[in-house]
Amino acid sequence: MNGKDNDAVQLDMIPSSPPQELYEQIDAASSRVDELKAEGRELHFSFDNASKRVQIEVRDLKGNVLRTIPPSKAISVATGEKLD
Repeated sequence: MNGKDNDAVQLDMIPSSPPQELYEQIDAASSRVDELKAEGRELHFSFDNASKRVQIEVRDLKGNVLRTIPPSKAISVATGEKLD
C-alpha cells in the first residue's frame, strides 16, 4: 500500500451538518458579544506577523484601546467571565 491511500479523505466521516452543540456555543458567544457591547466594550483580534502571535485588545465602541489581554483571558470572557 502506498502513502497516497493512507491520506485519502473519506466523505462519510464528515457530518452533513454541524452538531447541535456547536450551534449552542455560537449562540452563547453571540450573546456574550451583545453583553460586552451593552457595557461599551468589544474584543478586537489581530495577528502580529513579527511575533507570530494573536493580539487581543479590549476596546471601547469608538475603537479606543483600553488594554490588551492574553488569549486565555479572551476565552474566559467569551464564555461568560466578567471583563474587569
